[in-house]
Amino acid sequence: MAAGGGYGDERRAVARGSRTLRSAVTDPAIGPGVTLTPHPAHLESTGMITSRSAWALCLGLLSCAGLTACRSTGPDHMPREPERVQMLSLMLPSEIRIQPFTRIKSFNEDEIPDGILAVVRPIDQFKDPVKAVGLFYFELWSYRDGSNDRKGERLEFWEKTLGSAEDVRQYWTRAQMYEFQLAWTQGAGVVKPDQKYLFTITYRTPWDTTMQDEHILQFHQGGDAAVERVVKPGKEAK
Repeated sequence: MAAGGGYGDERRAVARGSRTLRSAVTDPAIGPGVTLTPHPAHLESTGMITSRSAWALCLGLLSCAGLTACRSTGPDHMPREPERVQMLSLMLPSEIRIQPFTRIKSFNEDEIPDGILAVVRPIDQFKDPVKAVGLFYFELWSYRDGSNDRKGERLEFWEKTLGSAEDVRQYWTRAQMYEFQLAWTQGAGVVKPDQKYLFTITYRTPWDTTMQDEHILQFHQGGDAAVERVVKPGKEAK
């Protein structure tokens, strides 16, 4: 009876204890069917420790994941926007240059000039030839002596758009330059022998910046026009 009474008293003490019924634990040493729950203070302290540990673990995993994503160089890695722009800029033209083959020329081999043969080479940041697409504007000006602004009257204007693979094939040469035959729009009388003219080209890129170059053309009847550089190539403007 003493043993039985002790067992019953223990069960009643457990039942009367101020314990929160959150998780049931069966203790074989006490007896079958007896459930024990921790004291509220113990649960609160354990819960706080568990919560803090969980948060620390989550933050640690997120930090690792972030670092892994930033440093990843695997096949699924995608460069950020500034990195992509920088990479693409290496393959795009950074300036254009009018080549010395540019001249006032007859396109049918007689002595009457039919227009201007414009030979243009876009180059990249490594000073290598590169194809360019976009808008090309060509202008012929009378030459003004004794002035900082050498542009006189505009005599001719041409526009070429390179917007397709066929356009590039049409004007790109094996010498890795663009060659444009710009026929007079105002008639052959627009140029006079032994006169200087200013020839300009403006290239407008698809991302809306411009690159410019200028040359002096000297036309001699019965011969090719000489060309003289007057502005550094690749001058850019917004």
